[in-house]
Amino acid sequence: MSGRTDGAVLRRLRVEVGLTLADLASRAEVGVRTIGDIERGVARRPQRATLEAIATALGAGPTDRNALLAIGRRQSSSTSAAPDVVDDFTGREHELRRILDRLGDDHTTVVVVSGGPGVGKSTLAAEALRVRGSRWLHVDLGGQSASPLSPLDVVRRLVSIATDGTEDAPTEFDAAASRWRALRDEHGHAVLLDDAADEAQVRPVLEASGPAAPVIVTARRLLAGLDAGLRVTVTPFEQQDGLALLERIVPDAAGHPSLSALAERCAGVPLALRIAGSRVAAPGADLDGFLRAIVTEEQRLAALHHGDRSVEAAFAVSYRALPASTARVFRSLAVIDGTTFDAWTGGAALGLGAETAEDALEDLVDLGLVEPRGGNRYRVHDLLRAFAGVQLVTEDGATARDARRSRLHSAVLGRLADAAGRFAPGAPSTNGADAPDAARRWIVGQVDHWWPAFRALVDAGDHTAVARTASELQWFSNLWPAWGHWCELFGDAVEAARRLDDRAAESRLLGLQTWAALMERGDRDGALELATAGLAAADTVDDDLLRANAEYHIAWAYLALRQPLLALPHIESAIDGNTRAGDDAALVQCRSMAGAALHLLGRHDEAIVAFRGVLDDLDRAPQGDPGMAFTRVVALEEIAKSANALGRWAEARDAADTGLAIAAGMPWDTGAARALRQRAEALLGSGSVAEALADAERAVALVDADRADAQALAVLGELRELVAQARRTTAAAPDPSTRAVDVAAQGVPGGGRQGTPEAD
Repeated sequence: MSGRTDGAVLRRLRVEVGLTLADLASRAEVGVRTIGDIERGVARRPQRATLEAIATALGAGPTDRNALLAIGRRQSSSTSAAPDVVDDFTGREHELRRILDRLGDDHTTVVVVSGGPGVGKSTLAAEALRVRGSRWLHVDLGGQSASPLSPLDVVRRLVSIATDGTEDAPTEFDAAASRWRALRDEHGHAVLLDDAADEAQVRPVLEASGPAAPVIVTARRLLAGLDAGLRVTVTPFEQQDGLALLERIVPDAAGHPSLSALAERCAGVPLALRIAGSRVAAPGADLDGFLRAIVTEEQRLAALHHGDRSVEAAFAVSYRALPASTARVFRSLAVIDGTTFDAWTGGAALGLGAETAEDALEDLVDLGLVEPRGGNRYRVHDLLRAFAGVQLVTEDGATARDARRSRLHSAVLGRLADAAGRFAPGAPSTNGADAPDAARRWIVGQVDHWWPAFRALVDAGDHTAVARTASELQWFSNLWPAWGHWCELFGDAVEAARRLDDRAAESRLLGLQTWAALMERGDRDGALELATAGLAAADTVDDDLLRANAEYHIAWAYLALRQPLLALPHIESAIDGNTRAGDDAALVQCRSMAGAALHLLGRHDEAIVAFRGVLDDLDRAPQGDPGMAFTRVVALEEIAKSANALGRWAEARDAADTGLAIAAGMPWDTGAARALRQRAEALLGSGSVAEALADAERAVALVDADRADAQALAVLGELRELVAQARRTTAAAPDPSTRAVDVAAQGVPGGGRQGTPEAD
């Protein structure tokens, strides 16, 4: 099929010498429209004199000149004018297979290929028809132009192309449609209707075409109103495919680290990748220099043009079609920090409600300016975000970006405070959108938005807001120790408290940072240093509860270092302070810590008594504190540990069973895994090796090996040892009390109220 090379030859030569259509037209003294029609393959019969003039203007060598002159000869027999059919088609294996499967199953089908500007819709459609192998016709509908083709124009053009320009179609739609149907019945041509403006432009053409051969329609809009046998949405490339395309365009740079960085900065947009590839493949081009020139999003957008191709121009076509209210929402997306966002976040910078924002976002999805991500989430790739930012400054003023980002951050942090408040002791019990489960999903799901908002507070020096936000997250942090940034967040808050000269807040926040050092990083020495600083700050404040909290964290750090004798005096001080302050919940935590120290000292009978006392305290305490469930699970685990150490397998198993039942109802898989570990040890000790192995393997499956927190990594390591031991064992396990296990990473967050460190 000649359409694979005809227009591409001229376009390639023009791009290689860096000429726009207008430049080449001026040099060759040929009309711009004529050159454009030749490149698109829609010129009827380019005259030899025209092609000679173009070849001379391009300075084409003998081979390229012959290729250009051959266009005139081949056009007389070609049945296809292909759009951007490329020799270096890359990626899209899944989408291509879906289209080919559909075309193979049903020759009368209509396939709609939709997607945003520059993502390669036409290239994918043309590749599918090329691979299919039969002849096909292409009509550029001009959907993004000022004057898209009418349905009559489309049918008449199909007649003209099908007859190789030898026949002028009737000027009445019904007559033209009748003639087109006759030609299609005779030849069975597949059809590519490229760049549809909307359903109204193509529906009459599809109805006129009848069930003769497949039709592929490409559009930036979804064209949801068309009756299509298959819909394929094209999105930007993943990094791997983007890099592969660049390596095909610039083979000499394959494997160069800068090429990978260039692929990333092109945001996976094929148009951007092809432009960038063309620029760095040009003689004398400098890949690293080009990369340095496009560090910021705005620089990237401005630099991604080559000849008559421009990423910004492609985006602008869709943007100009937006209603004013939708365009305003699109511009505000430039200030969103996260990779994906929901409708509430999409409207927050403008103070819009979620429903109003969702309507605008769905309009943007329909035009390919926003990608739907499922679950009421959306995405705007980096280049479109940069384009939105340029429009925001241009249309709303130089201060608009900062003002809208500030409004967005304020809204996000306000909602964060509400969600985090669901986990504080004494928080009212609620259902629906305000329930703890929903609050937890919001905090985890929106971290890409509230974390940058928090960082903005730090950068702005808003010390009061930094300290307040960190304190609000104290009770939630226990539920998500795997996040990976708690030490940084609480450290920023400690520094903010110091800047405010608030020693009480500094001491409390140092306690939280101690927890993060142990749970997140497994940094035992660092945790002791932080806890000691917290006690020094507490000593400057006349507050028994504050000092008790600091003593508690020092004791925890010593237990993590497996130094229970050094921990005991601080546990006693913490108990004394909480007793004077009348904080019964904190006393439960301290007594639990005392039990952990007894376990480490090998005083297992006393440890069991201590932890059963903790369970009695919890039964008598007012309900509602989220930390109570954690403390109960830990206490039962500690009883099981000491019972296992004493060889009291049934007692250990009963305690582990109870703890597992509680942990299974919590968003804390590691707690369930730890309970399973103790039950497996009890089973192994009693000779039930197969059951022990099943429990240990189940526990391993519960722990995410990719988690960054020290607690998960420590538990996972222990479980793998236990699995290996069970597999080796055919008799009773050795005494588990001889196993050295990592205590440092197995606490539950502090403040003296969020849980209890274990002795193991």
